Amino acid sequence: MIPYDLEAGHDILLFEGTQHLTPVIEHPASSHHHPTLATQHPAKYANAYSAFIKALERGEFAKLVLSRTSEWKWNGKEKELMEAFHRACILYPRMMIYLAMIPGEGAWMGCTPEILVSGSGHHYRTMALAGTMSVPESIPVKNIVWSQKNRKEQEIVADYIRDSVSPYVRILEEEGPYTSRAGQLVHLKTEFHLTPIPNTNHPLPNTQHPSPILYNLIKTLHPTPAVCGLPAKEAAAFIRKYEGYDRSYYSGVVGMLDEDSETNLFVNLRCAHFQGEKFTVYGGGGILKDSNLGAEWNETNWKMNTILQIL
Repeated sequence: MIPYDLEAGHDILLFEGTQHLTPVIEHPASSHHHPTLATQHPAKYANAYSAFIKALERGEFAKLVLSRTSEWKWNGKEKELMEAFHRACILYPRMMIYLAMIPGEGAWMGCTPEILVSGSGHHYRTMALAGTMSVPESIPVKNIVWSQKNRKEQEIVADYIRDSVSPYVRILEEEGPYTSRAGQLVHLKTEFHLTPIPNTNHPLPNTQHPSPILYNLIKTLHPTPAVCGLPAKEAAAFIRKYEGYDRSYYSGVVGMLDEDSETNLFVNLRCAHFQGEKFTVYGGGGILKDSNLGAEWNETNWKMNTILQIL
């Protein structure tokens, strides 16, 4: 697990252990520990949104990502977390589902659809995943029509990824953009297939780093404009100043790092942090100068509902 903001003081976490686990709960029970909303912050979000829009209208940024939290009371314990994890695996078969117990920091759980880097050796892939709508599963994806705002948001992310990875690859192939479903939400997605330049795949002197191509791709892509903005460095500083809270591991990186086999690293989205008798849920969205406050607030609710449904 890599935090969103490496300057915020959170550790990069490496969990080592068993590679394969057999689920013990085939039909997880319905939770009797129903969460109740403690706080959410519409006024705080609106104030941050105002600052973001003004900066976009001044032309300082092409895109910014504004996120928020909501806090919930919940008296579930480790057993209920495991049941929720297995419910998520059943409900979201196309997402990366994880549950991480962190000594002294509680637990994180997430259901994320967005790959940061996946692959091994001579082939890796990444994706631009931006633009969001809530669409019932009964509606075929081929019938979905996207707004200009969503298309522009996705295009910004795709352009950034294409330019960022080019120095490290000799072949770059694309699929998309196309509509991709993640639970009750749909997104615009472009997949990128990368063949690394061979001479970048020698061992690094510092063995704490993964292979050079992995290290370069992670460092180059994180955080992407899908969770930060453009220009990236300036957007990160702006978010740190005006968003109003510490994202911690939300919109960071989570997944399996295996240099000898398959690496699968994801952007840590649709997640919650459990600590004591409460948990915090995170949700965000891309802001352009023609965005709408109400629509953006609704989008964060849709994204939060991904994990709230399993609790």
